[in-house]
Amino acid sequence: MLLEEARRQSEALKSISKWRSTAFLIAAVGAALIYGGLVREAFRTPLIAVGAVITALGLAAAVLCDMGIRNGRKNVEKILDAAEKNKKRG
Repeated sequence: MLLEEARRQSEALKSISKWRSTAFLIAAVGAALIYGGLVREAFRTPLIAVGAVITALGLAAAVLCDMGIRNGRKNVEKILDAAEKNKKRG
């Protein structure tokens, strides 16, 4: 039962990893908008403002996903340790 839970959580971690990649992509789009705002005189303020918001949201999401992955890996390790202890006991 513990091994099945560890497997499920490992699958969830893979999914979160994909979300983290998507969040970094969103942050990159925001950075491109900021760059576009710096280069194009006509749309300077709106592009920089929108780009900054998108970049900040993308990076915040990526950090949250990364925290979830780190904590999830620790949890899987604990589950596997508990399964190993149960196996040794009997």
